[in-house]
Amino acid sequence: MTTHDLDALRQRIRELDDQLVTLTAQRQRLVRQVGEEKRRQGLPTVDFAQERQVLERAREQAAGQGLDPGLAEDLLLRLIRSSVAAQEEDSLRHAATGAGEQAVVVGGAGRIGRWITRFLEAQGFAVAILDPQLLEEKEEAEELLPSAKLVLYATPPGETARLYRKLAEAPPKGVVADLASIKTPLLEAIRRLQRAGGRVASLHPMFGPSVLVLREADVLICDTGDAEATAAVEALFRPTTARLVHLPLVDHDRLMADLLSLAHATAFAFALALPEANHPVRSTTFRALEQLASSIVRESPDVYYEIQADNPHSLAAVERLRAAVEQLLTVVRARSVADFRALLAEGRRRTRQG
Repeated sequence: MTTHDLDALRQRIRELDDQLVTLTAQRQRLVRQVGEEKRRQGLPTVDFAQERQVLERAREQAAGQGLDPGLAEDLLLRLIRSSVAAQEEDSLRHAATGAGEQAVVVGGAGRIGRWITRFLEAQGFAVAILDPQLLEEKEEAEELLPSAKLVLYATPPGETARLYRKLAEAPPKGVVADLASIKTPLLEAIRRLQRAGGRVASLHPMFGPSVLVLREADVLICDTGDAEATAAVEALFRPTTARLVHLPLVDHDRLMADLLSLAHATAFAFALALPEANHPVRSTTFRALEQLASSIVRESPDVYYEIQADNPHSLAAVERLRAAVEQLLTVVRARSVADFRALLAEGRRRTRQG
């Protein structure tokens, strides 16, 4: 094969790549039309039966073309996620939950604050940000806060509690809500604000600020005893594909001890147990755990400290982790194959999905 032949093949590949991008754009335009028709008929954004058919058809077509069915499925999955994101964005705009309304995001310069700001703006809210990092917006946000329809706090739990106590001196007219990952530090401050006449809700999006599509994402709606305020924040997520889960406010941190404290402690322990010297190779399992641990230890240490230290249920969860490691060590030291098999069987039982 000559250099000319190679260049010709590469040019043909570039042309096919261009066609792929063009076809993807055409598909996205059709997807938005489908979403519009779904809204007109009152149908949900996600149709899992239809998705299965799309993926099965892609796998069959790929096999018939001599292509890896897994590659075709991965490609279509990316397109489906993009489709859901487009339809979800349109649904938020169409719902116009905040059309003509004002909202204030306290702590809006942080990562989760920026996410919730974009989320509210997509629903028509005019959002003002109150954050020490954005002094140019401070005066406007402070003026709007007393009359805003919604005031969301994307600040650390301890700081939110302090601000709530101050807010109780003159509660705003709108709904006040926090996004805190730990609720115990807020309990007394929430009750004080409510006694002063404040309308208070509490929620916890169970995903990071990098998430673009809320499909299969959980949003915890914590019952503060104010049904009207709770319904107001719940309405923000109704147009999305997120799964809304209700639970009493006082039960939140017990659940987070497993979902956050235990999970984070496991990642911390793995990171700290790694040798300081880099290995020249990586196994699949090692790489997955290393990437997970790396993503967690690079987050804010102050936030993760609060999750561990300010949740009264955290220590019990981390103690279970320590006990599990000791149990594994005991079995390995005893060289008991039967006990080791029993440990793995118990692990399979506890990690069973569904």
